[in-house]
Amino acid sequence: MEDNRTWYLFSYKVSAEPSTLRVRIWRNLKALGVLYIQQSVCLVPKTPDIEKKLTKLRTLIDEHRGASFIAEVEKFSHYSQQELIQLFTAQRAAEYEELLESCTRFLKRMNDESQNDSRFGDIEENEMELLRLKRWHRKIMKRDYFKNELSFHSKECLKRCEEKLYSLSDAVDQLEGVYHGE
Repeated sequence: MEDNRTWYLFSYKVSAEPSTLRVRIWRNLKALGVLYIQQSVCLVPKTPDIEKKLTKLRTLIDEHRGASFIAEVEKFSHYSQQELIQLFTAQRAAEYEELLESCTRFLKRMNDESQNDSRFGDIEENEMELLRLKRWHRKIMKRDYFKNELSFHSKECLKRCEEKLYSLSDAVDQLEGVYHGE
C-alpha cells in the first residue's frame, strides 16, 4: 500500500436553482469515484486524469458564478489514510456487487432461454445487455483506485455471461437453420 499518496480535496458552491448545474457536477464527480466527506466537499486520489477533470469542473462552476476550491493533501495520519482507502474500497465493492447481481440475473435469463424456444431477436437483446454490463464494468474499474478484489470476480462473471450468450446464440443459429430448411 502506498504511504505517500497525494489526494485532491475538492469543494464547490453553486446556486440552488436551476438544479441542472448541481446535477451535472454531481454526475461528473460520481463518474470520477470521489468520496464525499461533507455536502459539496469530496476527496479523490491524485492522478493526471483527475486533475484535468477537476480543472474542467472548476471552469464550469466559475462560468456559472459559483465557487470551487481544489487542494492537494499530501499527508494524513496513517489511520486516516487507511480509513479513506477502506471507504473508497467499500464504495467500489457496492458497485461491483450490484454489477455481479445483474450478471447473475443475466446468466439466469440465459439458462431460462436455453430451456425455451429462444429466437434471434432475443439474442440481439441479450447482446445489447451484455454490452451494457461490460460498459458498466469498465466505468467501475476506471474509478477503482485501489483495485478491489471484486473486480476479478466481476470479470470472471462477465466472461461466463459472454460464453453462455455465445453458446445460446450458436444453438439458436442451428435451430433457425432447421426451421428454415437449411
